[in-house]
Amino acid sequence: MTKPLEPEVKRLRSLAAGELADEAGAAHAALARIKEEAIRRNLRRIDGALFRLTLSEPGRHMRLDRKRLEQVYGAKVIALYCFEVATDWVMRCTARKSA
Repeated sequence: MTKPLEPEVKRLRSLAAGELADEAGAAHAALARIKEEAIRRNLRRIDGALFRLTLSEPGRHMRLDRKRLEQVYGAKVIALYCFEVATDWVMRCTARKSA
């Protein structure tokens, strides 16, 4: 026998696709406000009863220009240093621009 659905799961399942997108956008905006407040308070690690929130300061990362490397050294040479990794589902949420 299957377990009954939690009320929040039931509510989400009843939403139309566009409503689900709007729900995700509202959650995303709420998270942005929490992030902004944590930055304002200069908090870098927050331990709650159920969750831990950590913030990393902006920084710089080095990136490789694969196209250019392939032009200079050839695709076969570059392929020797490339490998695949498994990824999980990714969900991005961006605000819609008004018409």
